[in-house]
Amino acid sequence: MPEEEEFVMTTQELIEQFIEQGRTQGMQAMAQSTIALYEARFGSMPPALRSAVEAMRDLSTLQKWNLLAGTGKREEVDDAFSAGAAGRSS
Repeated sequence: MPEEEEFVMTTQELIEQFIEQGRTQGMQAMAQSTIALYEARFGSMPPALRSAVEAMRDLSTLQKWNLLAGTGKREEVDDAFSAGAAGRSS
């Protein structure tokens, strides 16, 4: 019985690590997609905005930013990313 419990605990830990790794990779891919979309529309992304996008760890925010980068005006996009960076540091 203790061996089975240990197996279940180890398996659960591995699954949780796998899920977290997938989540991290998904957010990194969304951030890179957002940066690429921004740069395709507006040219080189300012370093401060790039840092804000790369540091964002909220998937919902990244999804909103990605949509905004594809549909918004440059000023709207810059303001949203800047506000996100400010919100992160406070």
